[in-house]
Parts: sequence; structure tokens; C-alpha cells
Amino acid sequence: MITRLYFLRHATAQDRHLPIPDAERTLTEKGLGQARAVARFCERQGLQPQRLLSSPLVRAVETATQFSQHLPDCPRPQVVDWLRLGTPVVQALRELREAVNANSGATADADSLWLVGHEPDLSDLISRLLGSRYPIVRVKKASLTCITVEPHGEQPGQLLWSVPCALMG
Repeated sequence: MITRLYFLRHATAQDRHLPIPDAERTLTEKGLGQARAVARFCERQGLQPQRLLSSPLVRAVETATQFSQHLPDCPRPQVVDWLRLGTPVVQALRELREAVNANSGATADADSLWLVGHEPDLSDLISRLLGSRYPIVRVKKASLTCITVEPHGEQPGQLLWSVPCALMG
């Protein structure tokens, strides 16, 4: 079975040079607007998460929450530790495989999984799923990237599209 994976990088957050812990940086007004813009884009395109996973860092949780609150019938985000910034790609791949297996068969559209996370982790994970050990994509803030993979297959995944928030208007 082919699985669609959607990767949403967190929206614009407070400057990382502020004297606050990185994990506690919140979204700016711009970031809140970006998360809502992604939701509007998804609604117009008929894109609907069946399951939405988020990093536990505040900026990712806020992005996922804003997104889900502004997209009708979107599930609430489920926070998973393996989407935390700095998770080794091998561990993320293992956890993703488990998440995909847990998702399969739940509904007719259960072949899709949405992940909200950080750079460079998302680019590294996407690149590995596309068959490269080196980064071949770069995910911008509040952008949405869609790939297909065959969870139990040997072939690399396929990049379907990647849309930066600025083009979602």
C-alpha cells in the first residue's frame, strides 16, 4: 500500500537569540497567520489529515494547533517525542514506520500521515525517504511537502510537491 506523508515545518517563531529556552519559543503574529494560511490552502485543495503528529516544542505544537483549529474536521494534533528537534534520522525512520503501520486500516483515507516538525530534521527525513543519505530538499517555514512511500517496499519514495507558505495565498 502506498502511503502519503505530509510534512509541515513550524511557522515563524520568536528569534532564537532571545534569552529563552529554544524549546519554549512561541509563534509570532506572522507565524500564527502562516498556520492559518496553510489551513485555508488545505481546505481549498481538499487536503484533510486523518492523523496529525507534532513535535513537542512549543512552536510546532502552536503551528499544529492553529492549523487544526482553522481546518474544518481536522483532528487535534498528537504530540510525539520523536519529532523533537535533533532526533537522529534512523530513530525518526523507525518511529515513522511504526506510526504508518498504526495508521493503516483505520479509515479509507488512512494511507496519509501529517507531521509537524523542524529543520534540518524534516529535510533529512524526507531526503532519506527519497533514497538519499544527503539532504536534497530544504523545507521552509510553514511550507507543506507531500511525498509517497511504500512502507514495506524497497523503492525510494517520490516527491509529489512542496509549497511554501508564501504561495498558498
